[in-house]
Amino acid sequence: MKFRVYLYAVVRILFGGFLALHSVYNVIIYSEFLNEVDTYFIKTTVFKYDLVEALAPLVPFEEFVLGLFLILGYFTRKVLICASILFLFLALFLLDVNSIGLSILHLGLFMLTLILWKKDNYNLKSMDYSRDMYLMI
Repeated sequence: MKFRVYLYAVVRILFGGFLALHSVYNVIIYSEFLNEVDTYFIKTTVFKYDLVEALAPLVPFEEFVLGLFLILGYFTRKVLICASILFLFLALFLLDVNSIGLSILHLGLFMLTLILWKKDNYNLKSMDYSRDMYLMI
């Protein structure tokens, strides 16, 4: 049981670190990221909505916040729910633009969020979101 608790904490922190570092990298090369997003929206057939195109440049910042909260252990269950929605949407979007490799990668990240979300009973080392926020600080 103790091994599973530590394994969960290590996977959660590594996954959060990956999200935070990947988002920082995308912000550093933000103009290239925006060019990639534009080329993806040229190829898309299903996700041709202005709202989706307007929110796409915010993905690195969303990843950073999700990764930071996973590293720190704040609101872990809610963060994993948001991350699973984000990765599923990104996987479907990348599948729509015929980027199969990136779509499979994002499906793998989606599966990881589902596993962490399902095994949240091992999440003993993080702040509990059911407590009052002022008591946590």
